[in-house]
Amino acid sequence: MIRQEKWEISLTTLAPLHIGGRDNPLTGMENAVARIRDRLVIPGPSLKGALRHQIERYLIDTYYDAKNQRWPQEHLALQPCMASAGDVSGEEASLIAKGKYRKTSDEDRKVRSGCVYPSKYGICPVCYLLGAQGLTGFVQVSFLVSEEQADALYSGRIDRAKGTIAHGTNRPYELVREGAQFKGSLTVLRSDDLRGWTFGQPRRLANDKTPDQWLQSGDWSAERILDELIVKRLEGIGAIGGYRSKGFGQIQITVKQVGARG
Repeated sequence: MIRQEKWEISLTTLAPLHIGGRDNPLTGMENAVARIRDRLVIPGPSLKGALRHQIERYLIDTYYDAKNQRWPQEHLALQPCMASAGDVSGEEASLIAKGKYRKTSDEDRKVRSGCVYPSKYGICPVCYLLGAQGLTGFVQVSFLVSEEQADALYSGRIDRAKGTIAHGTNRPYELVREGAQFKGSLTVLRSDDLRGWTFGQPRRLANDKTPDQWLQSGDWSAERILDELIVKRLEGIGAIGGYRSKGFGQIQITVKQVGARG
């Protein structure tokens, strides 16, 4: 039997929102967000990525020893990874070098950051919740849907010599206006009897070993994880999407429990 708990996510735009790409490269129009049957949506992976970043920042801000640029030994199991499938950027490598994120390297000595199991400190809290190493996580985020319509604006490059828009650079792009409402859901897996998994408890895999070393201390109850690492971190997301240097992307999120399933 599977038991799941469902929460409603409400997202309000506090500034114009642009989170998309070109639907048709021949028209040049950039989508504000994805569309499903003419309804605007914020893709679940976009929100899940923002949630991952918020959890990482919270763990680093709370437990990382910034003065000595290291993780205290007693909190090393909480050190997050970047869940990088490929090589990290130079800026990301700097964060890894300072010990803020976990480090893994391939045979070519290229820097990567991801959780590895089996390993001394196991899978980090972020990957426990959102999934990693072929193990599904405990949290699912749906697409957020809005009944709003997108508006069109134009942008271009300035010709410095003439002080006008450079020829051929004026292009349209879409935005979702301030005050738009998006709705979606957060689903938390509370227990899975088939796999013997319970939210907030270490999972047992081959040979009865667990990849979830951070839960061995008993400091993290299921309710603390739900409150500190999921709900508050979702509600802490203040911006999403592109064009932030132009004032785009400010949002407000609220999360409310609506029921349990299973």
